[in-house]
Amino acid sequence: MIHTVIFDIGNVLMKFAWKPYIRELFDEETARIVTKAIWKMGYWNEFDRGVLSEEEVRKAMVSCKPEYEKEIYMALDHVDRCMHKYDYALPWVKELKDKGYQVLFLSNYSKFLQDAKPEVLEFLPYMDGGVFSCDVHIIKPDPAIYEKICEKYDLKPEECLFIDDNGDNVKAAQNFGMHSIRFQEYETSYKEIMEYLSENGK
Repeated sequence: MIHTVIFDIGNVLMKFAWKPYIRELFDEETARIVTKAIWKMGYWNEFDRGVLSEEEVRKAMVSCKPEYEKEIYMALDHVDRCMHKYDYALPWVKELKDKGYQVLFLSNYSKFLQDAKPEVLEFLPYMDGGVFSCDVHIIKPDPAIYEKICEKYDLKPEECLFIDDNGDNVKAAQNFGMHSIRFQEYETSYKEIMEYLSENGK
């Protein structure tokens, strides 16, 4: 029986729309170069991992294309513009709490983003806790991060439902022993998840 619902955050409980944001800032070629430096070379993961300082990560990104330092820094400095609240997030968390579930988060999420726009995380105080990757220096889909949240909250994997929009993360949770559903869009995923809980939960 499922007792705990564990949510990913980005593009599940809040919207992180970096592609349109970059296209709004720059012409097509500049957008391609900046996108590669920030999101395609693996350095964004280092924000999430939380081992390197913010400035070290920024410099690593710039090293990909030094002549675009100004544009890369501009995109990072205004990253809050691609972060948006989902109106359904807080009511959904409250609904699950009202049904008696422990509700946690497990997210690849950096201190950099937490500071950039904290209001998109308005649901956090209503949850029972969770794990940010930057605090444990591990990112999904590393099995160790699923172990971390289980250790922290004394969870049994088979009593957890994990929800994430990334297929690799969902598969890793399943391999760890958690019930897992890949989140696609709220209109369809909400129904799928709540039906799954009605059959397998409290």
